[in-house]
Amino acid sequence: MTTWKSFLTRAASALVALAIIIGLYIGWAVDGLKVTVGFAVIVGAWELLGILFQKENSVVIKASFFVLSLLVFAASAISLSSGSLVYSLSLIAMIIIVLLSSHKKGDLIYMSGVQARAALGLFYVGLLPSFAYRILDQAYGIYWFVFLLAVVFAGDTMAYIFGVLIGKHKVMPSVSPKKTWQGSIGGIIGSLIAGFVCWHFLFPEQSLGIFLILSALSGFVGQFGDFFESLLKRVAEVKDSGKIMPGHGGVLDRIDGVLFASPVILTGILILSHLSS
Repeated sequence: MTTWKSFLTRAASALVALAIIIGLYIGWAVDGLKVTVGFAVIVGAWELLGILFQKENSVVIKASFFVLSLLVFAASAISLSSGSLVYSLSLIAMIIIVLLSSHKKGDLIYMSGVQARAALGLFYVGLLPSFAYRILDQAYGIYWFVFLLAVVFAGDTMAYIFGVLIGKHKVMPSVSPKKTWQGSIGGIIGSLIAGFVCWHFLFPEQSLGIFLILSALSGFVGQFGDFFESLLKRVAEVKDSGKIMPGHGGVLDRIDGVLFASPVILTGILILSHLSS
């Protein structure tokens, strides 16, 4: 009963978030969706700061990471080539900041650890969200953005249901104790169903086979986005990335799969565009 109550809470929270996104789209069209992505990045960067640097005492290091994460996203959202440059410069800046602020302690393991976490964090909440943003700038970008969310969220929902009903064999218990192979297979099925529905209503002129392959691949990769965030939280010894979404936790808890799936789908868009040109 508790499990299904949790599911209903998650569903209600997701519907509220969906209503807000639809409202922004009705009011501002594509720009409304871009605002949604930008808001998710700001909140996600703050949440990741609490996960990766919760034991960090240096305000300078934490503030630098937060600001540079937003700069990497902003540059990447404008141009992926500019984003790679700003990412590199931001990482160099973090390395310099860590060395200057911490070298007197002589703790080399600490310094290398902070630098590694900064590199990972700038990639996770700076670079990855920009791919979802860039999807909106493609031809039929709104349709592709709907496809991205549908494939990932349908996969999440079906994985949860299959896991509760028939889940027995754990996938990676040391990383995520509750996730099962049965749930993972259910998630792929959910992504395929969502992909088929999107193909039927939004892209009927495209090849169904290609869409199903892209759906399955995106759903599969998206599941590892969930595992990755679980790994970060277990290392940091936190249950959720935040509390902004009842039943889900934080923004990162909700979009971890989207972050991993977005570059896969953007790659698929570019390949299909090249093949049709």
